[in-house]
Amino acid sequence: MGDMDCSSQKIAKSDSIHHMSHSQGQPELPPLPASANEEPSGLYQTVMSHSFYPPLMQRTSWTLAAPFKEQHHHRGPSDSIANNYSLMAQDLKLKDLLKVYQPATINVPRDRTDQGLPSSGNRSSSEPMRKKTKFSSRNKEDSTRIKLAFKTSIFSPMKKEVKTSLTFPGSRPMSPEQQLDVMLQQEMEMGSKEKKPSESDLERYYYYLTNGIRKDMIAPEEGEVMVRISKLISNTLLTSPFLEPLMVVLVQEKENDYYCSLMKSIVDYILMDPMERKRLFIESIPRLFPQRVIRAPVPWHSVYRSAKKWNEEHLHTVNPMMLRLKELWFAEFRDLRFVRTAEILAGKLPLQPQEFWDVIQKHCLEVHQTLLNKWIPTCAQLFTSRKEHWIHFAPKSNYDSSRNIEEYFASVASFMSLQLRELVIKSLEDLVSLFMIHKDGNDFKEPYQEMKFFIPQLIMIKLEVSEPIIVFNPSFDGCWELIRDSFLEIIKNSNGIPKVESVLFPELKGYNLILGTVNAEEKLVSDFLIQTFKVFQKNQVGPRKYLNVYKKYDDLLDNTAEQNIAAFLKENHDIDDFVTKINAIKKRRNEIASMNITVPLAMFCLDATALNHDLCERAQNLKDHLIQFQVDVNRDTNTSICNQYSHIADKVSEVPANTKELVSLIEFLKKSSAVTVLKLRRQLRDASERLEFLMDYADLPYEDIKLNSTLFLWPDQIEDIFDNSRNFLLHKRDQAEMDLIKRYRESLGLFWK
Repeated sequence: MGDMDCSSQKIAKSDSIHHMSHSQGQPELPPLPASANEEPSGLYQTVMSHSFYPPLMQRTSWTLAAPFKEQHHHRGPSDSIANNYSLMAQDLKLKDLLKVYQPATINVPRDRTDQGLPSSGNRSSSEPMRKKTKFSSRNKEDSTRIKLAFKTSIFSPMKKEVKTSLTFPGSRPMSPEQQLDVMLQQEMEMGSKEKKPSESDLERYYYYLTNGIRKDMIAPEEGEVMVRISKLISNTLLTSPFLEPLMVVLVQEKENDYYCSLMKSIVDYILMDPMERKRLFIESIPRLFPQRVIRAPVPWHSVYRSAKKWNEEHLHTVNPMMLRLKELWFAEFRDLRFVRTAEILAGKLPLQPQEFWDVIQKHCLEVHQTLLNKWIPTCAQLFTSRKEHWIHFAPKSNYDSSRNIEEYFASVASFMSLQLRELVIKSLEDLVSLFMIHKDGNDFKEPYQEMKFFIPQLIMIKLEVSEPIIVFNPSFDGCWELIRDSFLEIIKNSNGIPKVESVLFPELKGYNLILGTVNAEEKLVSDFLIQTFKVFQKNQVGPRKYLNVYKKYDDLLDNTAEQNIAAFLKENHDIDDFVTKINAIKKRRNEIASMNITVPLAMFCLDATALNHDLCERAQNLKDHLIQFQVDVNRDTNTSICNQYSHIADKVSEVPANTKELVSLIEFLKKSSAVTVLKLRRQLRDASERLEFLMDYADLPYEDIKLNSTLFLWPDQIEDIFDNSRNFLLHKRDQAEMDLIKRYRESLGLFWK
């Protein structure tokens, strides 16, 4: 039975080694039936896992962290200790070591009798004897080789490091650039020899990093490590209840990093064995980032020290006051701008040209006052309160040189000038960005659609008439001059800021005490202007193109329409022709009145109020000219008719002086009542049509209204006058006839007598 157990164990062991060290790329066990709802057994899962990922460490061994590859060597626990990860000593065993016996000696004092001990001449039989052994040189080399082989211990895993060995000249060290060139060259050579890991290699490598080694195989971190870390942290932070959750997270993160780094070191060291890589199907692993160290001293060390010393004594770049000035600027003046573009965009847009200029001037002046009244005095206060940082540069007596203090404040002025330049440049950039909002221009496809330009415009341009064309007010040249002056206004208000020493030492005279700033002639200013001008040019297209909307009203601008009306009035036309003409002009005027009075076009907004009003006035003048012509014609015609009626009335109302006049009046009365009045009635019909026209289109003055009333009263009045005159003339005629008969009879009586 015992032999059978041993044989079965050998078979099981052999089977285990075969199945757990040679992956077939697919499960060796048949898949479970689909109907099986139970979870697979642990043995089934283990075999399936080992089929894909051969084990890295032994699951059961006398020692912890025993690699699986040790099973091939059939070593005992003692042979595996300190031999797990060493390729050089993988074939060594304890039985091959040379046994070394150390002699045991007993040192006997000279006066042993005083202590009650036996003398040196009487040695006990049980006293160990000192054995002395001499080793040959060969034995010494073997011993050294064995000791080196046992340097790596199972409990102290090593990390794989990429070390670059540099060969330097013996007389003079290479410069940092040369050292880096050598290191890069060696890294390239190493990289050319190593194969780049594939996706499968990376996947399997990551699997063994996370699952290849159990956590209990690694010695826990010593508690003293956390004690040393805690000593480096302020006690206030350690005892803060608010930071306690963060402390727990950081401690856990430190512990995870410890175990992860050790696991990675063990895996990397095991994978140094080519046989293990082949067994685990990992051809290559990722390379660590190389550690590059520059060897000192370097050739420029002395030059650097001398330059650093000169900078500290003359340029003062490391003086504490420079840091104070920088902190002050970033704390209080970092967001300061000569033009507050965000405020402009948030305000009422678009702005009239004068309003835009007023806003620019106001913003620039406010910042100029802030720099004068706040920045410079605050900087001076810093120097006053921290004299210990710079007072040692001042001359000790009147005979000492003031060169050091002058250099110091020149350095301060340069630093503050850079801050002022930064303010100016950022202000110019913000102003450019204000116009860059409309960098796409304002060109459009006709007809114009207002909804395409929904971004608020910046500047309002008026459209006005300068016969015979439409002009922009201000012109585009004037607009560009306004924009250019806005940039120059920023630079102008950055000038005149005094240096801090002018406040600290008011008695200073004789040299420039003004901080430097951006010059208007600098290239960066011209670059900003060129960039803005390109956007400005793109935004000229839309306004010029929009003028095409007014092309059909050119006759109103060049007086062609007035000439057409004058030619129309020279001809004879009926009232209906006047009505048609006036209605056409009225329709045209309504079209003009219904046009956009504001036309948004990206950067600019056109104000067409004055233009539309002017065109409407011109159309209205044409209409009024036609109406006034009819008013004049009506007045003249009505006056003429009334005069004719009045003449007839006066004529027929005359008293005839003789028969001849009586006969003439009777004839005139007959003709007027039969012919003239009929003609006048036809003229009255025309007058009534004109009056109806004028009541629709004109506002007649009182005199014309009175004249029209008189005109239409004449027909009835003239009939009454005719009746009265007719009766009067008949009476006169009868009276004349009676007188004639009487005279005739008288003449006959004389004759008969």
